[in-house]
Amino acid sequence: MKNSVKNILLIVFVSIVSTLGYQYYQNYSEARLFNNFLESAALVSSLHLEASEDFKNILDFSEISREEFENKISKVVSNSKEAYEIINNTDSSLTLKEKELLSLATSYWLQGLEMFEVSIITLIDNPNSEKIQDSIAQSISDLSIGDRSYSEFLFLIKQNATSEGTFLPILYEVEYVGLEDNSFRFADLLVDKAKSSTGGLFLRRNLSISGAEFNPIPIATTEEDYSVLLNDKIELQIVLTNEGNVDVFDVVILILVTDEYGETVHEQQSKIDKIGPQESRIFYSDAINIETGVLHEWFIKLEEVEKEDNLNDNLYSIFGFIPPEG
Repeated sequence: MKNSVKNILLIVFVSIVSTLGYQYYQNYSEARLFNNFLESAALVSSLHLEASEDFKNILDFSEISREEFENKISKVVSNSKEAYEIINNTDSSLTLKEKELLSLATSYWLQGLEMFEVSIITLIDNPNSEKIQDSIAQSISDLSIGDRSYSEFLFLIKQNATSEGTFLPILYEVEYVGLEDNSFRFADLLVDKAKSSTGGLFLRRNLSISGAEFNPIPIATTEEDYSVLLNDKIELQIVLTNEGNVDVFDVVILILVTDEYGETVHEQQSKIDKIGPQESRIFYSDAINIETGVLHEWFIKLEEVEKEDNLNDNLYSIFGFIPPEG
């Protein structure tokens, strides 16, 4: 009888020890998996902190060139892809609400950033693209969903931070656009800001005739703004300016001199090899003799370059005459 009781007690003891041992092992395994997940989450958090800060700088658009934009957004998307792959490669046996939220955040962030990159480049290449705001608005909406999912992830993680065996790493606050209530309005603002960029985000081609002066210098100017010229050969000193942000090559300038009777007295066509962005060049017309006592007009025209923004400043007229002798 005593042996039976001892055997029963031994069985109970072994059963309790086994149960406790199994629970300990299970808790240890779960804690190890969770801590591994937290390490991955910390890396994801760091990648997206850098990406989100770079993204916010991009949204300024004020002085960013196209090359800078493409380099910066490419880096942002690359970080987002890396973070997405890290979460996808975590242990599939780990089924946690935290993992689900972080996976959702990385997925929507990547989706939104890729669409934003394509949309803005499309806008740059085709500023008059129709419905481009729709895709930009969708990208903003995706980023906002990612922000909200990540915020919920952080909240849940902090709630469970006191669990035994959990080592909470540094997890940053990350936000791309916040909880955006009107992504279409946001998209409209971004398009307007991008189009007003002065840093060369859009390629702008615009030549202008900034001014022209007679040489020799006029001795007077009439009320009608006609220049009174010396009785000598007359040439024009013309200022040509590239108001755009790209080099312009083979600039063609036409000069037509007519008298007050509508007769052409001189024609000239010349070519300037190159004018750089925001550069001005001085061009001298042919020096010609004109009839005294007759008003003459020098009409100057710059031939338009491909996709030139403004043609109104490609034309210029200036009037002058040599007083009659005596």
